[in-house]
Formats: sequence, C-alpha cells, structure tokens
Amino acid sequence: MPPYVEPRGPAGDDEDVVRAYVRNELAPYSGMFHVEGPVLMADRDQAIALRLGPRSFLVNHEVFPAIQSAKELTEAIMTSEGLQLFDEDTLYGASVGVQQVGLRYTTWDLWGADIEQAFADLRVQAAGGQEDILFGGGDLPFNY
Repeated sequence: MPPYVEPRGPAGDDEDVVRAYVRNELAPYSGMFHVEGPVLMADRDQAIALRLGPRSFLVNHEVFPAIQSAKELTEAIMTSEGLQLFDEDTLYGASVGVQQVGLRYTTWDLWGADIEQAFADLRVQAAGGQEDILFGGGDLPFNY
C-alpha cells in the first residue's frame, strides 16, 4: 500500500517542498507533500507531478477534489519558477504515468521551460527512458 517511501529529512511547508522539487533540490516534506524519486506526491499517496527532465514535468490533470488545491499550488510554483503549460491531456502522458506510478487512466499536462525540450523529454520517457535499449542503454534481451 502507498506511500512507498516514508518522508525523511527536514520538515518544511508545502511551498518549500514543491519549490525544491521543481528546482531538483533535496526536498523537505510537509503535511501535504513529499517527494519519491521523480514523483511529487500529495496527501501521502497521490501523484501530482512526474519529472521528465531537469526542467520538464507532467502534472496530473485529474486529481481528486480533496487535493485540487495541491495541484493549483504546484502549478502556481511552476509558473513562478519560469515553467509553463505546453500541452493539456498530452498524448504520451498516460504511457509515462503507467511506467512511473502505475496510474492507467489518468491524463497528464506537459509543463516545462522550453517546448522542444519538454516534448523531447516526454518522448524519451514514453519510450522507456535513457536506460532503454533504443537510446543505447541496457543489453540486448538475448545472448549470442
């Protein structure tokens, strides 16, 4: 059962957690938010954002009403950090959501600092990430 990681480190307020996450810094945790690897979690078990690259993210488009304010805060901080919404209900978002957090029927919005880089990061993650054999990572699935 989620959460998969208990929050560790210093406590902070909600804004501190989201701002550190967006900046890719060591994030504190708060009563609403914590970070699990590339995922910003809200309310202990709801994925709010997924990191695609240093300045590229997917933001969960379909959050429960109880955490709508968490999504709004996340988007406000992303905007204040120089990011912008590039694509709502982005095409490959569902694929990345399944791979990173196992959410099958959720749609995602693409955010980033640069539109070309954001879409490039999205395509790489949808194909399995930099470690995928398509991008030169890993071994062939068979031995000769």
